[in-house]
Amino acid sequence: MKPHALHLVVGLTAWFAWFCATYGGLAVACAIAPPSPAQGAWTWLNIAVLLLAAACTVAFAFAAWSTSRVVTKEARRRFIARAATALYATAALSTALVALPAVVMTPCM
Repeated sequence: MKPHALHLVVGLTAWFAWFCATYGGLAVACAIAPPSPAQGAWTWLNIAVLLLAAACTVAFAFAAWSTSRVVTKEARRRFIARAATALYATAALSTALVALPAVVMTPCM
């Protein structure tokens, strides 16, 4: 992957889109068809959130890995590659941590 300044924006912008889609979708699903609280945390809604979070975490982790593999002698491109790696890794970690409550908490409470 060739280092490009766009990588400095893409990771956290995609994370923000994931965050808005997850919590917006959760709010809509809770308004339309809320699962029973008696089911606990393992409802169709939490499973959907976890699957989406897992897919996004893997995608962000792959992007971080691929930008970390860039070897260049140009200082500017090297900085962009290292900064993009850190930002993609931050997006991956943030995705996993934000989705973690879906493992133990019931939705729509």
